[in-house]
Formats: sequence, structure tokens, C-alpha cells
Amino acid sequence: MKDLLSKSGTVLTISFVSLLALGNGIAHAKSIADEVKARGVIRIGSSYDAPPMGYVNDQGKWTGFDVDLGNALAKHLGVKVKRVKVNDTTRIAFLATGRVDVTLAHMSHTRSRDEQVDFAQPAYLWTCKIFYARKGRFHSLKQLGGKRIGVVQGSNAYTAAPKELAKFSGKKPKMMSFQKNADVFAALRDGRIDAYTQDTPIIAAVAGHAGVDFAPVGKCYSPGLYGIGVPPNDSKWRDEVSFALQDMLRDGTYNRIYAKWFGKHGKFPLAVNAKPRLPMSAFGRMAFIWPN
Repeated sequence: MKDLLSKSGTVLTISFVSLLALGNGIAHAKSIADEVKARGVIRIGSSYDAPPMGYVNDQGKWTGFDVDLGNALAKHLGVKVKRVKVNDTTRIAFLATGRVDVTLAHMSHTRSRDEQVDFAQPAYLWTCKIFYARKGRFHSLKQLGGKRIGVVQGSNAYTAAPKELAKFSGKKPKMMSFQKNADVFAALRDGRIDAYTQDTPIIAAVAGHAGVDFAPVGKCYSPGLYGIGVPPNDSKWRDEVSFALQDMLRDGTYNRIYAKWFGKHGKFPLAVNAKPRLPMSAFGRMAFIWPN
């Protein structure tokens, strides 16, 4: 019995020491914040074909609202930017597998995505989706029931659009996905789909001047909050990105970028409530800034 207790005690001691070592390892695991600081570079997952948020222009230069915001984030952190191309399909996977440090690619903060990655706070743009079709062809969402609806691969419009149309019609739409937003609009223009659905700022920019022959159908649906995605289970890094974003909201950096792209005289004017804000009467000017 004595030998058994002795052996058991040894086992218990070893197990306890192992648990302490494991806990100590977790407590001292290196954060991405430390890695970014050490390498002097932040790897940003950026869209390359989704104007006006993130795209490569005709001169081969990265541009867009998300691109400018990412550059400002890096400057605030005191590091350089390494851009990694992502699309609606890969932007989550690249975060989860550690190929990028943040994703800044018009990514709505949804519950399903929150199960896979984390998001900096607050959201940096409020948007919604719209159905887009040739002018005069459809006059209500009910008429889109049973029609061919185009979406870009990886967009949550693939599930949101049928749910919205089900409110008006008993006919299920035929959802068709394409690799790029430009491909979806081309399919709409060529008559291969009946309508295109996407976030309002993106659909307006993709259509561009060719959009004069097309128009929204129905009202805006599926409101979303664009957020900066960060890898899961790294609160130090999530907070560092959150604080940087909050500082940019406070010092005017964000407002300058917003005015350039979406302000009254910007490239793609949006409603003033597209940028994050809360009633000043209740929350004051620092509504989105966490107190010190």
C-alpha cells in the first residue's frame, strides 16, 4: 500500500508540475503584437478586386478605403505594410492559419465568422446589401422570386438574399456564385443572371459608369458592420489593433479617409450614418473610445 501511495504521489506530483508548465507556457505564449513589433511589418490581408474598398488600379497600385485605413493602421503602430491578396473566400482562412496578422477586406462582423476569428472594436463602416438589375425590368422584390441571383464567392449574400426574398415570394431564387465582383456584374450585363446582390458601396463602384443602365430593386437589406479581422485567441493583439483604430477615430485620421472615399465630395458618397457613431447627446464625442 505504501509503495502504491508513493507511486501515486509521484504520478500526482508529475501531473501537477506538468500542468503548471503547460499553464506557464500558455501565459507566456508570444502574441502577434510582439511578432509584428519584432519584424517591423504587419501583414494585411487586402482585397484586390473590390472597389472602392480594396483593389489594384490600372497602374498596378493598391488603392481603396480599406487600403488607406490599413496604411494608417501600420503608421500608427510604427511598422511597414506587407499586403497579402485575399478574396471573400480566403480572408477568413488566412487569418485562422496565421498567413496574415489582420484582414482589412470589407468583412462584415457576423456571428458565424466570430466563431472562427476575432474582430477589433469598433466596426469601422456600416453598410447593407441591395439587389441590382437592369432598369425597369423589376419593380419589387416579389418579382425576383425564382430568378437567377448572382453573388461573389464567399459573400454571406449567398444565404442572406434567399432569406430576404422569401419574405416576398414563395419561389426560391437560383443562386449563382462568381469568383469576382466584376464577373458578377458582367453576368448581369450579359443577361446570364437576372439580378446582382452585394454591399451597397461595392456594387456602386463595380458598376461604375456602366451602372446608368441598372438600378436597385427594393430597399436595402441585411445591414452589416465591417470590422478588422484578427486571428482568434490573442487578446493582446486584438486590443492593440482596437486601440489603434480608436485613436484614429479620435484624432481625425479616420474622418479624413472617410471624406476622401465616402464623404459628400468623396469618390463614392454614402449616407452620413455609414460611419460609426452613436448619439452625441447620450454618449458624447468619445462614444467608441474605451476609457483609459
